[in-house]
Amino acid sequence: MQAVILAAGVGMRLRDRRGRPKCLQQVGGVPLVHHQLAALADVGVTDVTVVVGHGETQVRAALGDTVGYVVNPLFSETNSMYSFLLAGQRVRDDVIVLNCDVFLHPTLVGRLVETDGDALLYDSSSGHEDEHMKVSISDGRLVEMSKEMPEERVCGENLGVLRLSARTVTDVMAAAREIIAAGDRRAWLAAAINRVAARHPIACLDVAPWPWVEIDFPEDLVRARAEVLPALAPALEEIESAYDEPVTLRGVL
Repeated sequence: MQAVILAAGVGMRLRDRRGRPKCLQQVGGVPLVHHQLAALADVGVTDVTVVVGHGETQVRAALGDTVGYVVNPLFSETNSMYSFLLAGQRVRDDVIVLNCDVFLHPTLVGRLVETDGDALLYDSSSGHEDEHMKVSISDGRLVEMSKEMPEERVCGENLGVLRLSARTVTDVMAAAREIIAAGDRRAWLAAAINRVAARHPIACLDVAPWPWVEIDFPEDLVRARAEVLPALAPALEEIESAYDEPVTLRGVL
């Protein structure tokens, strides 16, 4: 099992005066990306590739040689699909793909690792705001993901965390190339996933009411610290021993 963390974006909506990339925003004194790496390590996933772009130097300084890197030099002109296309060339096995701005209960990562085949996490209690990546589901399988979807088709919000088989990754990359060739380099990874969902059934695992948050705006970061972190604290302390890093989790929660 491998993992890819998509961390190339600018994250302008967070309005960070220090210019820190999203993945280095701190929750409980620990950068988001460290929380994600800890959750992955706890379930045995240590072959991790981080796609960097904005703040590349800062990210490399924070993570050192604990991960592999792929650089998206067009990070200001592209989105998650382009970053995944670059990283996909390193994928040789089933892979967990995470957007770097997701702070979630580490148990949810374990659910994906234990699932056979392709799967994604979604929250059936969410998905009603314009910014949400909405999912349409039939018989427990993904039909479509989109930020623009009629309300009657919305079944929840995609967390931005999924598992893909190596075979599915190959087809997603092919779909991404087609989309880019057609002139859309700014498409989200969801666009390529949608093109292969019919022939690669993607199970949708409902995480409601597990604690999680996608951090796009300053108020999301406040919620992560004030509401989600206290709910996750016991689990985060338990997995500290699985993640040997200079920045530890104990003592900052």
